[in-house]
Amino acid sequence: MANNQYNLSKEYQFDITVTDNTYAGKLALPYVTAAVKSPDTVAKGYVRQIDGLNRKAVISNLGFAAGGVVKAASCNFTSSNDTSLTEQVLTLTDVCVQEEICRGTIFPTWIGENMDRNGNLPGTFADFLLASVAAQAGQQIENALWVADATGIFGTGFLSNDGVFDQAGLDASALKDFTQATIAGGAGVSATNAIAAFGKVYDSAVANVSGILSKPGVGFYCNHKTYGFYIQQLAGMGAFTSHQGINNLGPDQAFESATYLGYPIYVCPGMPDDAIVMTYRDNLVFGTNLATDWTEARLIPTYEYDGSDNVRVVMNFALGVQCAVSTDGIVGSDF
Repeated sequence: MANNQYNLSKEYQFDITVTDNTYAGKLALPYVTAAVKSPDTVAKGYVRQIDGLNRKAVISNLGFAAGGVVKAASCNFTSSNDTSLTEQVLTLTDVCVQEEICRGTIFPTWIGENMDRNGNLPGTFADFLLASVAAQAGQQIENALWVADATGIFGTGFLSNDGVFDQAGLDASALKDFTQATIAGGAGVSATNAIAAFGKVYDSAVANVSGILSKPGVGFYCNHKTYGFYIQQLAGMGAFTSHQGINNLGPDQAFESATYLGYPIYVCPGMPDDAIVMTYRDNLVFGTNLATDWTEARLIPTYEYDGSDNVRVVMNFALGVQCAVSTDGIVGSDF
């Protein structure tokens, strides 16, 4: 053991050789992308992604009048003027990551995750630090996509602008113009009313925005808790009097990809409780400045300069959300 080159004593064997320690523009992609693209809502393709933005993007939608564009044939060209162009502006918000990490704290974890049978370390300690911080940032961004943040650092989310899913937050969100439906009457979604909650959102879609029902990618959005109550009720552990569920299997069955009336359910961890959204994927837009010169990932070995044992990780990027067609959807809530 005395000759073990990975001895975890204070005589460290993992100094970071820093020559060009700043990753800007495309060079920052392996690290910044890990932060921005790792949230489930983004990684699983539940929203439309637009990268390479500098500050703003205009999302245009071409609409047609109810009568359509076909008319009686004639020798002359006369436009029916049956088209209209609507625009939504997606504005990016600049955010950053600034973390200081003690090498001695995280080095044993790096050893444990990278050590193979031959004692080799395939990954570099610097890459591990950047990836670890990026993963944590991704979890925060997942929540911010839907409800933003109480401090205002993320701008506006799909369902709120202040970190709280309530009427005030929804009224200032990207989906503020969606038709609203009350799904649980103040009782909260549970294993006894989850099916009915999805039904109320669907009923509202049929009555108010039936055109979205045939759109590619249309489905329901909810968080793990709401989805969990739904499949629990499907299994017969909720309101079903027979308690046998589908095919009389009760809880002894798996629901790999449950649907409601054939429409997929997209499970997004960042969504708040008691919220069900129905729309299509292309209508929820997530924009970033990835692939531009305005993204940056930097690792600063402060231990080389101040006598500490710390390393600083810095990332700079921008993101934002918007709804392409402001009225094409339903927001189900408990208020």
